[in-house]
Amino acid sequence: MPLQFRLSVLLFLQFFVWSSWLINLGTYMLQSLDFSGRQVGMIYATNAIAATITPPLMGLLADRLFSADRLMVLLNILGGGALIGCYFTTSFLPFYTLMLVYNLCFIPTFSLAASLCFHHLPEPSRQYPAIRVWGTVSFMMMGLLLSYFRVENSPYPLLAGGITSVLLGFYCLTLPHTPPQPGFNWAAVKGENVQKIFRERGMVILLLAMLASCVPSSFYYSFLNPFLNEVGWPAAAAKMALGQFLEIWIVLLLPWCFHTLRFRTILFWGLMAWGLRYFAFGIGRPGYYEWLLYAGIAVQGFAFAWIIIAAQIYVDNRVPSYLRSTAQGLISFANLGVGAFLGNWIAGEVVNANLVAAGQHDWWSIWLVPGTVGVLAALFFWGFFPKDGKL
Repeated sequence: MPLQFRLSVLLFLQFFVWSSWLINLGTYMLQSLDFSGRQVGMIYATNAIAATITPPLMGLLADRLFSADRLMVLLNILGGGALIGCYFTTSFLPFYTLMLVYNLCFIPTFSLAASLCFHHLPEPSRQYPAIRVWGTVSFMMMGLLLSYFRVENSPYPLLAGGITSVLLGFYCLTLPHTPPQPGFNWAAVKGENVQKIFRERGMVILLLAMLASCVPSSFYYSFLNPFLNEVGWPAAAAKMALGQFLEIWIVLLLPWCFHTLRFRTILFWGLMAWGLRYFAFGIGRPGYYEWLLYAGIAVQGFAFAWIIIAAQIYVDNRVPSYLRSTAQGLISFANLGVGAFLGNWIAGEVVNANLVAAGQHDWWSIWLVPGTVGVLAALFFWGFFPKDGKL
């Protein structure tokens, strides 16, 4: 099979596994397992714990014990076993432990898959977007399948994701051998060159704005599907796939956006989209300004691509080539690690504090928190990021 096809299948399966629990797990835990909002936030925060502690460890393993492709085999099989275990678990502590094991195995596969792509593609800057977009297609397909089979409030997606993860592990045996790649390096972070870059005003403001954006993003991934099901919006997961469908086109149009708009404008509107969408969710209900629910979902492409991918491109152009992996790793460490942990903790506490009856929540008060944080983060970035900040 052609290399680009094999890498596209890799990302398609990887995001299928990830979305198998990310979209609907909050609904399943709140409605079927009767977990509290705080417990749901803690389980989603296992993502952040894994993103915080695994980069140095995975770098060590990839450098000394395994090639990237063989490490992918091991991690996907172990992670799949943990996810299958969640299917048979109904109490909080065992469920939390298994999800932590799963994320400790699965989160590092994102960077390993990127290493595979960038190492083997002849022209990664041109070819990678067409491969990466299959991850978004897979995410969208999972949302449609959840609604079609009516399993949003069910453990079956966990079982499907776990089995797929094991199969993905065996599929990785077909990938080309990939020697160790330079990754996140704490020694380099302490170096004078990196510290000089991250003392720059633009980089500091960007980092702070991205940390703030983790609050609204955590509310979205953990509690949007439970909210839509609670207010009685049919086929909620399928309708959430609208965001991924539009995200495909936003990602593909990013080169044009960077050619036409300034980076400061792109990131400002990405942050603003995260905030404004929650005011739409707070007002819209099925049969009552329902279009606001669609609008809040539709801006997912701007909220994701115009912050995460745009920031990665900005950092890539700001640092020397030999420090790019370390600088990107530090951004991911802050965004997916510390920021996501705080965001999920805040989201869990806010949802827990606004339980008004058995299975019912005061969603306006809940959405007011991420909406305000998103808007303030956008205004902070617009006010303090250098006006002449360029790629």
